[in-house]
Amino acid sequence: MKIDRLLGILNVLANTDRTTIQELAERFEVSKRTIFRDLDTLNESGVPIVTYSGIGGGVAVIEGYKLKSNILSKNDIKNVFTALNGLMSIDESTDLTNLIAKLIPEETSTVFSESDYVIDLSSWFQDSITQEKVSVLHKAIKNQNCIYLEYISKRSRSARIIHPHKLVFKQSYWYLYAFCENKQEFRLFKVNRIATYKIMDASFNCKAVEKIDFRKDFGTGLFSSQDPTSLFEVILEYDVTNEFFLTDKIDARFFHRISSAEEKGQIIFPVSDLEWATNLVFSLQDKVKVIAPLELKEAIKTRIKRINELYKDDI
Repeated sequence: MKIDRLLGILNVLANTDRTTIQELAERFEVSKRTIFRDLDTLNESGVPIVTYSGIGGGVAVIEGYKLKSNILSKNDIKNVFTALNGLMSIDESTDLTNLIAKLIPEETSTVFSESDYVIDLSSWFQDSITQEKVSVLHKAIKNQNCIYLEYISKRSRSARIIHPHKLVFKQSYWYLYAFCENKQEFRLFKVNRIATYKIMDASFNCKAVEKIDFRKDFGTGLFSSQDPTSLFEVILEYDVTNEFFLTDKIDARFFHRISSAEEKGQIIFPVSDLEWATNLVFSLQDKVKVIAPLELKEAIKTRIKRINELYKDDI
């Protein structure tokens, strides 16, 4: 919006000695002609803008009029930029560009260089199916459109109509927090479990969402130590040559070398859900062997037998 861009330009001029038309055009991703028109608008509204010609020239607010903005500290600016730049990685909208320009008076390259964190929510792959879903679902949230979808849950594959409220990025996965008409309550839908979806013409009224209780949707979690008596200690044996592959699935702090001379190591961690542990072990393919607990070892053997049954006619 033009008013956002005008406020952004005014913020830049208020926090710099002078800048050029080209720099403003690049910052707000518009043409130099548009910047000239914006400066005329600011002039007409009473902001005294002066132009300097020649080398080192540019535009500035006339001396004596400018007020320095000290609302945001240096650390505040870095944190705000990091958060907004993270959103820009999945949504390069003009609104975000203008907001960064309004709130970040310095060159973004300078702030990026000084920031301690980089948040990038985009996929490694340009043709990411999840990225495409997230983009479409975001539009439905902004326009308050209902969504018809088929969702694969733990119990079944079902069709339902939902009211999308928020996109959630947590532990490497995207989720859609939405009100489900079928269940008449808010649910958290994992985006890669949405089989099909259609944005409907019907709209909905947003409900107030003050917080999301993730534990309600996913239980008490794994690697929990709240009640040690209810946990199983999992011990997996592995070949040290497979450590790189295995750390894609399990954090490296659970890895223990038996000795510096040994080629074997152990992965040791507590879990509260043996079914989850069984699924994890299978995702590690032939790179680990279960040492404990006995219940997990038996669950793995049972599943191997089932797999053998599936392929017995091919052997």
